[in-house]
Amino acid sequence: MKTWTAGELASEVARATSVGADSVSKITTGLLDFIRDMLAAGKEVTVRDFGKFVLQGGAKSGAVNVPDANSAQTISAKAGANAGDIDKVIAGLVEAISAKVMRHDRVNFDNHFAMKLVDRKAQLVAAQGGGHEGMKTIAVSKRRVDLAPNPPMLNAIGGQNINFEADGKLKDQLERARANKILLACKDANDFFIKTIEYHFTKAGWIVEAVTTFDNAKTYLVEDPISLIIVDCVMPDADKVVEYAKTHKKTSLVPIMEMLPAGKEKDWFKTFRFLGNNQLNQPFEVKDMLTLGERELERSTEEQAVFEQEVYFRFPTEDKWIDRANEIAARLFADSGLNEGQQVQMCTAFRESCSNAAQHGNRHRKDRFIDVEYYLDPKRLTVVVTDQGKGFDWRLYVEPEQGAIDRVRERRQQGKLGGLGIMLMTKCVDKIEYNDAGNRITLTKFKEDKTKQAISAPQVPAFQRR
Repeated sequence: MKTWTAGELASEVARATSVGADSVSKITTGLLDFIRDMLAAGKEVTVRDFGKFVLQGGAKSGAVNVPDANSAQTISAKAGANAGDIDKVIAGLVEAISAKVMRHDRVNFDNHFAMKLVDRKAQLVAAQGGGHEGMKTIAVSKRRVDLAPNPPMLNAIGGQNINFEADGKLKDQLERARANKILLACKDANDFFIKTIEYHFTKAGWIVEAVTTFDNAKTYLVEDPISLIIVDCVMPDADKVVEYAKTHKKTSLVPIMEMLPAGKEKDWFKTFRFLGNNQLNQPFEVKDMLTLGERELERSTEEQAVFEQEVYFRFPTEDKWIDRANEIAARLFADSGLNEGQQVQMCTAFRESCSNAAQHGNRHRKDRFIDVEYYLDPKRLTVVVTDQGKGFDWRLYVEPEQGAIDRVRERRQQGKLGGLGIMLMTKCVDKIEYNDAGNRITLTKFKEDKTKQAISAPQVPAFQRR
């Protein structure tokens, strides 16, 4: 995120308006001083195509518009500048500030205020009217411009906060725009295909930041509100980019599209992989990627109203990858909000589920995968483990009221394995569910300690890997 200064903006506006940079600087200062003085006098100030400024307590003595004949004359006198330049300089300044803010950059006027864009994620809210009281609905994501007065201005307005409401062209931009900055992680930013992707997304209204190293990608993921991540899997650090994005809460819900190289689809998952939300096998049409990007953004907006984090990973049935899966799960559980005892229980249940998937499901075949899905919401965490086996009759082991314990004992007496691990998992989590076939288990642990809930009837989990 770049911070733009008054001097940098003045240079840009000077080039756009053919007004000297010195005059632009004077008019900018005159405009900001005018806004400050009007606010101190209890007035509301509306800057054309930009927004309304008013003290938090509201306007007490009317409103003024900028620029109009009176305000232009006042600003001209303050700035010692040509009155004929006021309109076009303010219009140029408004356009420049709006462009920077809409890119998620910060604009700072040292003696007055700083501005930046703030995204409000989609969120669950109480439904209003229509007989839907008590129900929840999803409020769409919104954007607003946050204005923070700097100390000199705070002193001038008596320490009050300033409310800023976008108006005119800036308001239209905020209403039309969605979170639209793309991180494009690739091997070569000058590759023709990468440039083609960048061109088409830019033309469609996206802001594209191309990076070629993990460190550069991490900088953007830490500092900027990225909306969509595209990873070219031939990039040496591709796996690290996906892993970092998915294992950190701030970026976990950002959709990731992975571009797999032609002819490498079968080989790509012969090792441990964190998975994006969609994989595109080359060659493909850029327009298909555009459509998929739009769809992923809509989907992620809805899921951000429910989840705090989503992580998907896949690994072959080998001990070294199972060990890594356990390490990653422990790290996720530690950051989930569970207390230490709950973390230990969840680690135990997860380790057992992976062991069962490897031994009983995949029969330790290295050409078979284990898929893990991790979902965290404010109240619970859910882990789904899926193997590629034929499944089993889980009902023999998870329905105590139908004699599951006796059946496990009988199998052990007959020298057969199975059942004890499942019973251990039921002791460690609050809910355990299998799909009908028995090759997918869903483990649920609530963040708050509570009495063990009854194990529900089997059902296909609400959470499905896309």
